[in-house]
Amino acid sequence: MTVFTRALPSYRVVAIDHDDTLQSIAGRELGDANRWVELAWINSLVWPYITRDPRRAGPTVLLAGAFIKVPAPKGTYSGTQETGQVFERDCAMQNRLLADDGAGDFAVVAGSKNLVQQLQHRLSTPRGQARRHPLYGSLMYRLIGTLATPVANLLSEKYAEAAIQADYRVNAITNIQAAIVGDDVNVTARAETIAGGPVDIKIGQQS
Repeated sequence: MTVFTRALPSYRVVAIDHDDTLQSIAGRELGDANRWVELAWINSLVWPYITRDPRRAGPTVLLAGAFIKVPAPKGTYSGTQETGQVFERDCAMQNRLLADDGAGDFAVVAGSKNLVQQLQHRLSTPRGQARRHPLYGSLMYRLIGTLATPVANLLSEKYAEAAIQADYRVNAITNIQAAIVGDDVNVTARAETIAGGPVDIKIGQQS
């Protein structure tokens, strides 16, 4: 097998606040309001770029409350690099508690299993709960307890998609389904990693 290099995603996804403009998003996310032109280009937007009127929203005009792509630093994965190093390692969790390895120490999870565990944790954590990392987590908690209408289920899917795509080790999401079930949100997704292989993520009553 020849050595190959795969580029990391060149963007991340962030939510559009109700009163946002491209300039305010560029100032907040990129540190320079003058970079709003990059946001228009990467998202293929035309004037008025962002609207609060659903009738004006479409492929080239984003609706406030939706998501927008923001340029992110690029990186690469070399085919000679061990996937265990790419996906890192961490303490294994069981029911959101540290797991025991059976020998009196903490269990460890590595490789793609670690990526799956961390994505599940990101999906289950309400956005803003981690004070030092205010953008970590997902917005799905907003939908818990609401009626499982087609619009609400679609929104939960978009919230889940944005949270998964925010991880730099995810290259693309090939399949995702999300649905509100009582006081829970079920998510089933398959993502392509930067190392080329797929990972399956599940949270909710099904997991």
